[in-house]
Amino acid sequence: MNGDLETIYMELLQMREELQSKLFEYASLRSPAEHVTFDQAKTTTLLYHIKEELQDVSLAIAKIEQGTYGICEATGLTMPIEQMSILPTARTTDDFLYHKQYEKKAFTPYPHESNDSHFEAFRM
Repeated sequence: MNGDLETIYMELLQMREELQSKLFEYASLRSPAEHVTFDQAKTTTLLYHIKEELQDVSLAIAKIEQGTYGICEATGLTMPIEQMSILPTARTTDDFLYHKQYEKKAFTPYPHESNDSHFEAFRM
């Protein structure tokens, strides 16, 4: 296993441990009451998301152990390790598109602003 892959593997193992701990913690907060309160509904939603993330992390760990990590499930092409280190649970190359769209939106000025408006405060 190369250094980058070893680092990703160790991070995934740590993530799995943290998610399992959170899952246990939140599952113990749930009460089997007939009337579901808002907090119980939030806990149920949180448990769902933790389970989903735990499943993704466990799958990535299994792929590393089987030697199939970083291979796109849709195309069969190898995904760059640099991208996998950013999103270690990625299953397809399309998974990286969401990250790129977020970055693009984060740095796009508001429609009503001109390109120079970001620098107005610095002009003298």
